[in-house]
Amino acid sequence: VGIDRNPVANIVARLRVSAYQTDPELVDASSIRPAEVATSDDPLCAWFTRGSVSRIREWAEHLSHLPPSQSGLPYVALFRAIRSLTTSFEGSNPTWVKRAKSSDELVSVSAKDFDSLLMQEQDFITSRIVTSSEMPNNPVQLATALSSALPVPNGSVDAVLTSPPYLTRIDYAVAYTRELAVLGHDIAKDRTLRAALMGTTLIRKDADSHLQIGKTAGTLIQDVTSHSSKASSGYYRKQVLQYLRDLTAGLDEVTRVTKSEGIFHLVVQDSYYKDVPVRLADICIEECTLRGWNLVDRDPYVVKRTLTSVNTAARNYKKSEVSETVISLRKK
Repeated sequence: VGIDRNPVANIVARLRVSAYQTDPELVDASSIRPAEVATSDDPLCAWFTRGSVSRIREWAEHLSHLPPSQSGLPYVALFRAIRSLTTSFEGSNPTWVKRAKSSDELVSVSAKDFDSLLMQEQDFITSRIVTSSEMPNNPVQLATALSSALPVPNGSVDAVLTSPPYLTRIDYAVAYTRELAVLGHDIAKDRTLRAALMGTTLIRKDADSHLQIGKTAGTLIQDVTSHSSKASSGYYRKQVLQYLRDLTAGLDEVTRVTKSEGIFHLVVQDSYYKDVPVRLADICIEECTLRGWNLVDRDPYVVKRTLTSVNTAARNYKKSEVSETVISLRKK
């Protein structure tokens, strides 16, 4: 069972877990039916001309009617094509995507050229897929759901493997803005999905409500709140609280669905708020211990370059090395 709230992540996962015993069947451009010209409120119009959006939307509409077992590969090819055509909207921060400020900045691509690009991307993905007649075709269930509300029965899981978003102020919905637009989500107009994702930079109404947490997480909140930098005691305190609320809610759910003696592996990365260390591995271990888990192993390794290092303002604060840690625990 694979679960993620981000529908884009689930489509990519669907492709990754597909067991191809023969070469996958590609979607040919000739099967894509023409449709009406896209409306100006289509979320893809943030980067493309309406004529270009029309062909992209025709592909997306066709793929939406395919069985999940057949749509993973062409969807990922579509995502890759959209990214390759919109690299001009990517800045120094690879997780933040700009939008066209004027019609002159919009990307224009003919239907013929776009179809050709889609076929190239499908061929590229196919070349990287391992096929084998002996490959097991074990059933995999994928669900789009929140980690705080897993659609899984109590005590039914033997093992859990996860890597939750880190406390790094990387807004994953924004990072996937273009792919979400392909699926019809306009996060600029409807912030529901963006606000729901763990690690979001948007603050929900309940962000500042009381939260029961361990000593390490509590110390982090105190250190952020008392920091001398602007908005530390306001916005940033709320964001840390909100993140910890999502984290602990997810750990509650993992504890609920895992069998006694079940194993839990998670990968987390420490970070910094200004010059305040965010010891996420220690926080996760402590919170899991409070929920009846025993630490089996922790394996840290130094991360030389992180996505947050692209923030030039953050470089003004002296920091030590950052570690990513593989944590293994067993439920009592």
